[in-house]
Amino acid sequence: MDKILGIAQVTIIDSFRRKDPYVVLILAALIVFGAGLFSRFGTEGLGKFVKDVGFTTTGLLAVLICVVTAARQLPNEIQNRTLYPLLAKPVSRLQVFLGKYLGVCAMASAVVVLFSAELFLLFKILGVPVSAVFFQAVYLRILAMWIIAGLTLCLSVFLTHSGNVTVSMLLALAMQTFANTLTTVRTDLEGWGRTLMEVLYWVLPHLELFDLTKREVHGYLPTPFWVLAALTLYALVYASVFIAVGVRRFHRVDL
Repeated sequence: MDKILGIAQVTIIDSFRRKDPYVVLILAALIVFGAGLFSRFGTEGLGKFVKDVGFTTTGLLAVLICVVTAARQLPNEIQNRTLYPLLAKPVSRLQVFLGKYLGVCAMASAVVVLFSAELFLLFKILGVPVSAVFFQAVYLRILAMWIIAGLTLCLSVFLTHSGNVTVSMLLALAMQTFANTLTTVRTDLEGWGRTLMEVLYWVLPHLELFDLTKREVHGYLPTPFWVLAALTLYALVYASVFIAVGVRRFHRVDL
């Protein structure tokens, strides 16, 4: 366990050393603050617009950072030949994979928390009300990052770096935004096309379940505790499946 935590710690330090999170943090603040200036004109409903822009912007940037960070972990270690002395210590491939996964999850979770703290502060400055759903949305967004980190790290042992970033981003954004569209599209298809849509719908994780943006924007009541618990289990199951597939493939990679 100490070896896994050690690798995770190095992954976190390396991620923040690259300063990617700080750049997007500043970018997100500028976008939200720019949108928030409209609310100063007093037009009714612009508070919802500011919330929507804030959650959408930080959500997209958090997914981008998570995917880019997870995608470069193993390929960079192999390309820079730093993986070989690590495995010679000895550290097993399972420990390397788990350490990388935990490091990416911790970094992505920290980024979500930083984004949320930034949003909370900006909303307070701009006079935009915040409810308890805001904090539930933060928690579920962190769980979504755990799934995306597992997916991207898993695909990194199957695809090239650029291919992995592209596929992971498309899958993450598609299952967060267009998942329900699959059910509509499949009714208009026949044969293998309909089968493919059904397989995608049931196999891929439904990240839209982890998005409470609209509930916060439109003032819904907080989500019941049992739903949050079920979604936590859902996220852990999908993350475990991606880790298991990734580790199995990583053991077969010829280094």
